[in-house]
Amino acid sequence: ISKPKFHFLVHLPAYIRRFGPAIVFSTERYESFNHVFRLSCIHSNRQAPSRDTCRIFSHQDTVKHIATGGYWYDPTVK
Repeated sequence: ISKPKFHFLVHLPAYIRRFGPAIVFSTERYESFNHVFRLSCIHSNRQAPSRDTCRIFSHQDTVKHIATGGYWYDPTVK
């Protein structure tokens, strides 16, 4: 289920006055990232949520790096 996000409309008039026409003005990408934070908090022990979230994101980034063909340069290997 996907529900539209309308919170950005509250700020839109001020941004239009300040920056001009609202071309390519989307906050859904950033607001949907809240879901990722919520999921990482589910796996937290609630004692150190920042540490747990950082570990989860670090692990996810490592997996993404490897899955997309990334590697770590080792200057000792020729």
